[in-house]
Amino acid sequence: MPADLQPSGGGRARRAATTVALFALLTACGPALPPRGEVTTAESAPSAASAQPDVQAAAPVRLRIPDIGVDAPVAPLDVGEDNVLPAPDTNEGTGWWRGGPEPGERGPAVIAGHVDSYQGPAVFFRIAELEPGQRIHVDRSDGTTAVFVTTRLERHAKDAFPTEVVYGDTPGAELRLITCGGEFDTADRRYLDNIIVYAMLER
Repeated sequence: MPADLQPSGGGRARRAATTVALFALLTACGPALPPRGEVTTAESAPSAASAQPDVQAAAPVRLRIPDIGVDAPVAPLDVGEDNVLPAPDTNEGTGWWRGGPEPGERGPAVIAGHVDSYQGPAVFFRIAELEPGQRIHVDRSDGTTAVFVTTRLERHAKDAFPTEVVYGDTPGAELRLITCGGEFDTADRRYLDNIIVYAMLER
């Protein structure tokens, strides 16, 4: 991975989001990150709870969403030599984009997961059921837990993915959960949309 993808602290999101050109590959669920040199900003202002100075948080190790029955490991995802972010290696686990901030640091932490497979439902199968105000718990390697509150859920066609809003810098700590959704193209064996959950840090 290029060195400019690995700054620490809240500045990681700003530098990574404005200097990286890559695509995520998530069983064809891949949103593009901003092109090199593009300056991005978030669409929404943070709540008082999420507004905070830069902090260094530990890496995420587990994702828990009680309202939809998610209790899954989180593994780091790194960009490969082909500038592609691979999918999580299991349908039951999730993947955190290590080039962005850790959950709880300022900026948008991104966690992706599969919605299903030929074997049946996957970790984010029920993600579309999430509603504003429900909580997402991210356990970290130092034993702490970052708790986020969902603010909204969106579905976008893959050719209209809201890259700036998802990956753009934010004044506070936020979280994005991303998976596939919408209609399934049986010819290409891929979903046509992405589902995105937005959440802000509560504590």
